Amino acid sequence: MPLESVDPIRIAEGYYLQPAGQVAAKPYKLLRLALARSAKVAVAKYAWSGRERLGLLRVREDAIVLHGMGWPDEIRDPAELLPPAVELSEDEIEGALALMETMAREDLAGEEFRDSYTEAVAKIIEAKREDKPLPEAPEPKEPGEVLECARSGSPRT
Repeated sequence: MPLESVDPIRIAEGYYLQPAGQVAAKPYKLLRLALARSAKVAVAKYAWSGRERLGLLRVREDAIVLHGMGWPDEIRDPAELLPPAVELSEDEIEGALALMETMAREDLAGEEFRDSYTEAVAKIIEAKREDKPLPEAPEPKEPGEVLECARSGSPRT
């Protein structure tokens, strides 16, 4: 099936798959090449933690990636979350588009895309390993803002 036919809200984290030994190498490569040449993805059932799951297989470089997927009944209907109807002028829409254009990026590189949590945990582990005092937590530059968020469905709500 074409990737465009899968709603991204159903796609979860990805895992690289690798063949289990020489016997599985040929079917793995065959599936990878067939998926790559067809420019399609495969949907498959698999078992994880004793539970049947739905997954999407796609090619990334020379590897097959398995993405967990939500079952249709796990995805909420967004209609229940929509705000009340409002009127918007064409100028307001154009202004929003102009603002988006000023904020657009070509890549996800840079300081704001750094995983500071993992870096902080690594510093704590290193300090404990070397029996040194724990690093001080930096004060936030600006106070944070709490946002409401409704996820797509159950169990991912």
